[in-house]
Amino acid sequence: MEISKQEFIAELKIGIEALNVSYSSEQLEQLWEYYLFFLEENKKYNMSTITEPEEVIKKHYLDSLVILNHVDFEGRKRWLDIGTGAGFPGMVLKLFLPGDSFYLLDSSAKKVNFLNQLIYKLGLKGIDATHGRAEDVAKLEEWRGSFDYVCSRAVASLNVLLEYAVPFLKIGGEAYLYKGPEYEEEIRGAESALKTLDAEIKESIKLDVPGLEAERYLIIVTKNDSTENKYPRRAGIPKKRPL
Repeated sequence: MEISKQEFIAELKIGIEALNVSYSSEQLEQLWEYYLFFLEENKKYNMSTITEPEEVIKKHYLDSLVILNHVDFEGRKRWLDIGTGAGFPGMVLKLFLPGDSFYLLDSSAKKVNFLNQLIYKLGLKGIDATHGRAEDVAKLEEWRGSFDYVCSRAVASLNVLLEYAVPFLKIGGEAYLYKGPEYEEEIRGAESALKTLDAEIKESIKLDVPGLEAERYLIIVTKNDSTENKYPRRAGIPKKRPL
């Protein structure tokens, strides 16, 4: 389905206003440019099966922005998006938090290439897309224990995702992890990982994404102490043998 710029932006405005998130005309323009470039490059890279304009708005843009209602905006923050894919939620959040620093991490070189082209195209500063696996990158001194916030959508089960995410956080930092209707079962299955990684679940929130029927939950995890150096374990092990 083709859509005009005016129609796309009108749909966007309705959704963003329903989230009670403030926006500027520049941000709407950026999201339109993002959509056009995503559509064009997705033909080459096959980054997502969600390409219809209304679906992109609901399932990518609004689903990314919904967490803004649960974020502390005090001071400039440093964010990491693990398994960012085509930039959701990290790239979208950057457009609405221009003063914060964002790092987008993905193990797919083609997706990282797309993101770096998009960053250049939109003229963004304070954002970087990096190719790598969380298990490897978390061992690097400049990354480990250096982020205020980590976010991630649809990457792995909670007990696995915690081992990826927590080592990147500063003590007191928070991870914003998207989950579906089975979130309670995942939380029960993550008790050992939380204890091992000195982290705790601060809150579980049912997300209300305008126009999205699927149940979405946000698990907010706080890091209480430094992570043992042996975590995360080497690439592939967290998924094969969860904590």
